[in-house]
Amino acid sequence: MASLCLVHLLWGPFGPEAAARFGAAYRAVDPGVEHRFVTVYNGFRDGVDAARDALGVPADQEVHIDGRVQDLVAYRRALDAVPCERVAFVNSWAEPLVDGWLARLVAALDAPGVGIAGCTGSWESPAKEAPPHLKLHRRRLFPPFPNPHIRTNAWAIGAELARSLDWDVGRRKVTAEALESGKRGLTRQVQARGLRPVVVSRRGLVEVDDWPEARVYRSGDQEELLVRDNRTRQYDDADPRRRAALARMAWGDRAVVSQACLRRRRP
Repeated sequence: MASLCLVHLLWGPFGPEAAARFGAAYRAVDPGVEHRFVTVYNGFRDGVDAARDALGVPADQEVHIDGRVQDLVAYRRALDAVPCERVAFVNSWAEPLVDGWLARLVAALDAPGVGIAGCTGSWESPAKEAPPHLKLHRRRLFPPFPNPHIRTNAWAIGAELARSLDWDVGRRKVTAEALESGKRGLTRQVQARGLRPVVVSRRGLVEVDDWPEARVYRSGDQEELLVRDNRTRQYDDADPRRRAALARMAWGDRAVVSQACLRRRRP
């Protein structure tokens, strides 16, 4: 059995461009740790060969999902197929940024009491941001703000622990969101086992209370980020007003906006 599997999810509707983006980023930096590379093809009616060629990274194993399922469902199915002690998952948007990114992420699991580690985390609650007609339903699914959870764009967990969790997401997107950040989400389930979630920055392990100031996700200029995704790019590309709003969604009054951004906001 391999010590570590890196499971990369490819979503068919994105086409080969997403595969090419991840492949280029993956090859540009050194993961820093030996691993078994697993590619999961989800939602492909055809185009697998094109995606494989665009990826440009030979897979040690491929997992093919029939039909189209939510990302977290695809992750769970991959768990049953990979013979590894630990698993790191990266989604179709992920782009590793620095040498040693995977080694740093997985090493966090060696810290006493850590059960799940992510390259990003957030305190955001979908219950807080929901429109009025959806608030009651969202409050049933999601804790109020602050709602610390590991984001599932790039994260790691022990395979045995992961298989023991409840991954039921139903068929709706909101229930998939709830598995990430809801009352019965993966982070909450890990905490119920007496283990804690941590974010991993370029400087090392970051505890929940310090996430807002970590400059990883919607914080500062995100200069401590290990793996970029669509949401971190959204923040990078935002104008100063929008960037501040995104930071408040994630961190409330603890939001940290870079001094350069604050200067740009002044008339």
